[in-house]
Amino acid sequence: MSEAGDGVAARGTDQVEAGTSMAGAGGESGAGETLCEECRACAFKYKCPGCGAKTCSLACVRAHKARTSCTGLRDKTKYLPMVKMGDRELFSDIAFLDDAKRVRDVARRCRPIPPRKENNLPHFMKTLRFQARKRGTRLLFLQPGMERRTQNTTYYHRGKDQLYWRVEWRFKGVEGVFASGRVEDTQVLSEALLSHFAMTKDNALSCHKLRDYARAGLDGIVACLPLHRQRPGQGEAFELDLHKSLADNLLGKTVVEFPVVHVGLKGQDPGFALVRGDARGGEGQPKGSEST
Repeated sequence: MSEAGDGVAARGTDQVEAGTSMAGAGGESGAGETLCEECRACAFKYKCPGCGAKTCSLACVRAHKARTSCTGLRDKTKYLPMVKMGDRELFSDIAFLDDAKRVRDVARRCRPIPPRKENNLPHFMKTLRFQARKRGTRLLFLQPGMERRTQNTTYYHRGKDQLYWRVEWRFKGVEGVFASGRVEDTQVLSEALLSHFAMTKDNALSCHKLRDYARAGLDGIVACLPLHRQRPGQGEAFELDLHKSLADNLLGKTVVEFPVVHVGLKGQDPGFALVRGDARGGEGQPKGSEST
């Protein structure tokens, strides 16, 4: 009986020692899971959102990024099973979708406006271009939103078959721009010009500015229309006949939105080299040393 009892006690002692060793091994494994993966000396405090590495301090975080080239950012597009989805992952996905929508909206607002095709012009602009071409004038339009485009009040009256132009007058040596909102294409150009010299209660200041031109009269005034396409420094312009209609003066010319007429006094440098066009109002040849 004593020998049997000693054998049972020995086996029990062996089992206790084996259990103690297994417990020790399990404790070491558990301690390893809580240690910093960089220094292996301290318990971890942080977990990398990008790769899940455990670190204990800022120095270890930097060492981890330098060693693995990890950005520390969570991959928002990485597949994640539903069983691992929590509130943090759900809110992160919602923020990701909001960011994608914001980027799309910004790209849509900032994309360049494609050039307007001639076939996409509104009907009234097509009518203006057609009626101007019938009268021998090439009418060009700028892109929507440009200042000259918004200022253009030229229109076509279908019942009268009449084209009403906006005409801008720029007098040399006088500040400001003087505009005529409705000038019939059959109206003599001098009549539209003289309307700015007539004194009224609304344009007293303008008449005061143009007093030198009013004293000079039509015989002392020269009007010209700059060429549409010019090389840098070319500075050429068509001389206009003030005793002819606006349509005759625009015959064969190219106009961008509306005519801009430059007016100067004879005997002064107009700032342009005056050219003559042919019967169709072509580019013409320089008039040499002639000046206004």
